[in-house]
Amino acid sequence: MRLTALFAAALAVTLAFGSQTPAHAEAGDPIFAANVIRTPADINVPDYPLRFPDGSTGSLTDYAGEVLVVTLWQENCPFCIREMPVLNRLSGDMKGEGIRVVALGLDQQMSQITGFLDRYELGNIDPVMDFEKVNGTLFSLELFGRPSIATPTSFIIDKKGKVIARIWGRVDWDGEPARGFLRSLALQS
Repeated sequence: MRLTALFAAALAVTLAFGSQTPAHAEAGDPIFAANVIRTPADINVPDYPLRFPDGSTGSLTDYAGEVLVVTLWQENCPFCIREMPVLNRLSGDMKGEGIRVVALGLDQQMSQITGFLDRYELGNIDPVMDFEKVNGTLFSLELFGRPSIATPTSFIIDKKGKVIARIWGRVDWDGEPARGFLRSLALQS
């Protein structure tokens, strides 16, 4: 009974957001909150190297086929510290639906990033380190027109690696508007 109600709620939210799919909204329009702004349709996720906790390198393109919420953060950012538990819940609740949270640490060592996530028990978030400090700068230049970025800043990336939205500041990731929008992206081919 409960599963049926959850499925019905998810379907209702998906249908409600159907008119707001990436193909129908204009760049610069808010999506599900005033600070969640649609980006131009032609921006691909940066393909520059990142370091993973096991020491290997890759890029955000390695997550193709999943919807990503990429948050740029720093360990000493009080707003980041408050938002990370919410992002951890989001990732834990939605990972099975093809939605994942990636914490892209800026100006940090991997041991700081993983230590922070361990200390606050944020095991559902994928930690990565922007060791060449290129990805955050590219996001900032492409979407904000300036070389530096405030934290937390997040981006929503679709399964094809297109940057769908930029978010400056915190968002209610526990709310159905955010989760419904992410589900609608995960359902797209």
